[in-house]
Amino acid sequence: MILGIVGWENSGKTTVFNALTGAAAQTASFSGSSGEANMAVVKVPDPRLDFLADKFKPKKKTHVELKVMDFAPFRKGQGEKGFPAKHIASLRSCDALLFVARGFDDESVPNPEDTVNPARDIESLMLELAFADLEVVERRLSRIDESFSKSSKDERKKLEREKEFLLEVKTALEENGAFAVDGADEERLSIVRNYGLLTLKPIIAAVNVGDDSAGDPAEADRVSSALPAPAPPVIALAGKLEMEIAGLDDSERAEFMSGLGISEPARDRILRLAWDRLGLIVFFTVGDDECRAWAIRRGDNAVTAAEKIHSDIARGFIRAETTAYDDFVAAGGFQGAKDAGRFRLEGKTYIVHDGDILQFRFNV
Repeated sequence: MILGIVGWENSGKTTVFNALTGAAAQTASFSGSSGEANMAVVKVPDPRLDFLADKFKPKKKTHVELKVMDFAPFRKGQGEKGFPAKHIASLRSCDALLFVARGFDDESVPNPEDTVNPARDIESLMLELAFADLEVVERRLSRIDESFSKSSKDERKKLEREKEFLLEVKTALEENGAFAVDGADEERLSIVRNYGLLTLKPIIAAVNVGDDSAGDPAEADRVSSALPAPAPPVIALAGKLEMEIAGLDDSERAEFMSGLGISEPARDRILRLAWDRLGLIVFFTVGDDECRAWAIRRGDNAVTAAEKIHSDIARGFIRAETTAYDDFVAAGGFQGAKDAGRFRLEGKTYIVHDGDILQFRFNV
């Protein structure tokens, strides 16, 4: 899964990238609109996996990983001229987007706008994405018109349905800046998904505030209330401080955050929220060799979970031995869960829940 970071010039988005990933990407020099993206892979923190590893003492502990891409900054009016094709293609490859909006005053960092207004900047980022999506929709509509007379009767009916729907999408983008998929039937959803519209991707907004606002949740609430509904979730963070926190070891980090009134790193909050917005859940496999977290889509069944580990396990699936994490902790382990009737054997159609500890029986 890929989380793409976007923002206006001098919003501090590369600083936020460093805070999320522990990377040391250059911040001041990353200003070109067509430059290569910064990339890093980050382990998604999960205290449940930490607990299980402490209990089983495995040779290896494996977290779920998320790729984070920090794209070159957007510039005002860029969308009117058309975004670089490479830039847009890369954005479309992302599974979710993190908007970074400037919420700090700093004379040493020029502000493209006269004032600091993160709600305005988040709205304008959405507008730029809508411009890019409109270009895609209009280009497709033009191609439908060009190919209509050359198509068969059945093909024309299909093109007519697609055109009708795309005109609805076009109107929604022009009037609302996004198309709401709620209530759309599967045929229409499959059409719109083919185009990878940026405005349909799960979005999170991070307001990069000054150091004096670190640990204050009020800024996120103010920005969220100023955004038109439906607004993306908003998190406030002090980017420079969070970048420092990411570079500390565990003992130093706890002491440093305590002194600033920060309960947990912004990295953990953002990654957790990104995971939820992506519609993902985690199940665990445990043992002396390895304790591991695995990511699947919410609503996936036991066979899909088995496939995630190895195709042979899915092919020869018999049963999934299942214990919920909370039941495992409350009972003190597998034996206690069995004694309490909280250990189950589930079949192929079982829908995996977040936090399930699974052991698969299979035969190939």
